[in-house]
Amino acid sequence: MPFFDANPLHKLAFEPGDAEAVLDLQGMPDEQALQAVEQLLRTPQSASSYLIRFDAAAEDGRETLFLPLGRRLLQARRDGQLARCLPAADGAGYFIAFTD
Repeated sequence: MPFFDANPLHKLAFEPGDAEAVLDLQGMPDEQALQAVEQLLRTPQSASSYLIRFDAAAEDGRETLFLPLGRRLLQARRDGQLARCLPAADGAGYFIAFTD
């Protein structure tokens, strides 16, 4: 039987329980939700990692926060604020980790 090395992509995966805190944006209007994320990014936090949850896509075809929030979080990562920024497996959240 052949031996396979551990998958290096496994290190990129996370479980929702890995986050130290949760920012729940579910039910918020998009503008208010994005403002809450801006506040999270601007204010020093006691937790070093967050799971940001938002409403999942519905069958009405409306845009979710996935793209606009993803763009903002990627910019924060490029700016050095975040060490990690990964989408949740269900597409209704992001896992972020702040830089030390």
